[in-house]
Amino acid sequence: MAPKRNQSGGPTTTVLGLSKMTPSLLDDLARRGFVSADDVRAPPTGETVAHPRNDEVVVFRDLFTAGLQMPLDPVVDIFRLFKVYLHQMTPTSIVRLNLYMWLAKTCRLSPSAEGFARAFRVHYQP
Repeated sequence: MAPKRNQSGGPTTTVLGLSKMTPSLLDDLARRGFVSADDVRAPPTGETVAHPRNDEVVVFRDLFTAGLQMPLDPVVDIFRLFKVYLHQMTPTSIVRLNLYMWLAKTCRLSPSAEGFARAFRVHYQP
């Protein structure tokens, strides 16, 4: 069965399948300093469609291994510019974003979505 299309014509990104995240895995992420235990929750058992609340984002555990840190830098407007959500990012894209942020801050440049777009070409990969 093909993925459902949303009103913008692209495939939906809220059908993620069953999560393998457990409270013990969340505790491990908190113990390692990636997140605060009070700020994370696993999806309800059996849920396959993401239903984040207004103040939540869906994040895959592997993104933390690639260098994602919370809270996010305010320059995450890069995501808004390209209409990209954190759960659509790959570990490689997080590494590239970290590299861009390091470069911008080392050279005392103001990080921007335009600068990121010039440094790295973003394209849809199903």
